[in-house]
Amino acid sequence: MMRHLVSWLVGSRVVRRWLGESADAVARERLRIARELHDVVAHDLSVMTLGVGAGRVIMDRDPERARQTLREAEESGRQVLSDLQRMLALLRVDGVSRGPQPRLADLPVLLDGYRAGGLAVALREDGVRADGPVLELSVYRIVEETLRNAVLHGHSTTATVELRWLRGVLDLSVRDDGLPRERLLGIWERAALFGGSVASRPISGGFEVRVRLLITRNR
Repeated sequence: MMRHLVSWLVGSRVVRRWLGESADAVARERLRIARELHDVVAHDLSVMTLGVGAGRVIMDRDPERARQTLREAEESGRQVLSDLQRMLALLRVDGVSRGPQPRLADLPVLLDGYRAGGLAVALREDGVRADGPVLELSVYRIVEETLRNAVLHGHSTTATVELRWLRGVLDLSVRDDGLPRERLLGIWERAALFGGSVASRPISGGFEVRVRLLITRNR
């Protein structure tokens, strides 16, 4: 009886420790993501403020141009509000700036880095690409983390990244020749920002991660 009680107590401590470490990992990941989004939102706010100022300056001498400038600033404001809602869904963060965040145009450089490290990775893309700094940053990070996971935990040597831009939806998949794995915390957090989902499963000869993001144009 005493031996069973000791085993139960030790097991309980292990479980509590594991739960604590898991909670810390979630908090750290959310902090990292929110800091990145903070940088994007700060940039967009600067652009919006400049647009409002420019519209005010030219209002008297060129009313039509001023109205167009203010309309663009209004649209930027809506995007900033949407991005702020996503960021605050994670947590409030400090104001440390870390420079420009990666966009979809930076994906080839990211993939070249993995190729240089020995991963034979291909990129396929279909449909009309949506833009917007938060969306592009999220897609970039999802691809980055999925490939890192494939190399570190799946021991993959080949991978294919596919982006399918559909109406209001981005289907992102990464297939590789690696082992099954479960470390997808950051991917889940980023997908949740867009009301999305993540699915992973073993496939013939490897492993697949599929991410679905709900998107609107120019967001």
